Amino acid sequence: MAKILQALYPVPKPDSKRVITFANNNDFVSFRHHTFTKEKGKVQIKECGPRFEMQPYEIRLGTWDQDDADIEWTLRPYMNTSRKRKTL
Repeated sequence: MAKILQALYPVPKPDSKRVITFANNNDFVSFRHHTFTKEKGKVQIKECGPRFEMQPYEIRLGTWDQDDADIEWTLRPYMNTSRKRKTL
């Protein structure tokens, strides 16, 4: 999924002062937007928004209008129930 998100944004310029973070934690993708400054050898980070978190349902290889696009990843939260069965 990182390659898909990486392709959405261009390569930054060397003097850019923005950082966009995509973090994957338990199938939730968190998005954060920061700016930073360097002062006397220290880096100051400031969050400037927007901030959001999403849980993708499905990732397809193709565009929205392609009905026959291959499915790369699908959320299946109830697929592995063997752990739950052992506790019952």
